[in-house]
Amino acid sequence: MRIQAIRQEQERLFIEWENGDQADFSFFWLRDHCQHPESLNPETLQRTVETFALPSVPPVSDVRLIDDNRSLQIDWRNENFLSEYTSEFLHQFGVPVKLEPVYSLWNNALQDTIPDFQFTEVVEDDDALQAMLEAFLSYGLVTFSGMDSNLEATRTLLERVGYIRQSIFGGLWDFSNNQKHSDSAYTSVGIGLHTDSTYCIDPPGMQLLHCLAFDGEGAYNQFADGFHAADVIRREDPEAYACLKETVVPAHYFEPGVHLRAAHPVITEDEDGNLEQICFNNFDRSPFKLSAEKQALFYRAYGRFHELVNDPENQVRFQLRPGRAVWFDNWRTLHARTSFSGFRHLAGGYTNREDYISKLITLRGQKLWRQN
Repeated sequence: MRIQAIRQEQERLFIEWENGDQADFSFFWLRDHCQHPESLNPETLQRTVETFALPSVPPVSDVRLIDDNRSLQIDWRNENFLSEYTSEFLHQFGVPVKLEPVYSLWNNALQDTIPDFQFTEVVEDDDALQAMLEAFLSYGLVTFSGMDSNLEATRTLLERVGYIRQSIFGGLWDFSNNQKHSDSAYTSVGIGLHTDSTYCIDPPGMQLLHCLAFDGEGAYNQFADGFHAADVIRREDPEAYACLKETVVPAHYFEPGVHLRAAHPVITEDEDGNLEQICFNNFDRSPFKLSAEKQALFYRAYGRFHELVNDPENQVRFQLRPGRAVWFDNWRTLHARTSFSGFRHLAGGYTNREDYISKLITLRGQKLWRQN
């Protein structure tokens, strides 16, 4: 997109693009965002200019359009270089566009179309890895087939995206119904729908479960789209939705020598108003008290969310058998497991959300997450 006209007015520069969009920038902002190697390391994209050593209004000798009006060039007085800014760069920050959601809401209609990927292809081919991550971004739930039933396969898949995150349960999990930790996951009882680690300040982003062995009955994994539930509440009861955004719900985890505590709203939005994170675990919720009016609204809103995710119409379910794995977004997808008999041996682990985003960005060849 070309720039139609520029106008300098004291400490600001006004820009009009050929499509009629307009924006203004302070010269301080322009100098601070100079991309010349004197100001920005071209390899690391780390700022090297001393921002707060700059004059409040950096002196300018000349401002002109170059490259057939596709770029802007500034000659800073008393500095031995020119700054150049592409029209697209200036438009991106001068005329921000509200990004549409990159996710697809789902209910049990997804049951027969859950994205499934061959383990070998994902670990050996970057195109297959990107396809998996694009599906994960869209649905928050993908499965894998053809995995070896050992810990090395689990580790390989986790490290394909990033480093394995350490938690109170360790890094790479290897667990069964042996009651090793003070958590129902280490038993054979049923577990209700929840997101993990609501008691952590930064809940992990991705969770992988890989079946190594199963000799028994039951143990159906259940999943529900927390974004779908939030969207229903947003449309049917805006007051309840606002309550779930604004009320910070505390959670805790205890075992000998450990006491973890954190608090999060059930629903978090990004800067564009799109759903970003769900934190919901009624089992780990800590005691807290609101005013009578707020408490009644909270229980109504919280109860409605619970009702929606526990409705079979909003769930998918399947039984993990050896050679299969499931990866789900712990910032979105609630998970559960029915009770079972016999012996069940799983492996798995957490990966940070920023690592999966980083991997997807680099596979797309992008530098800015906003450019999706």
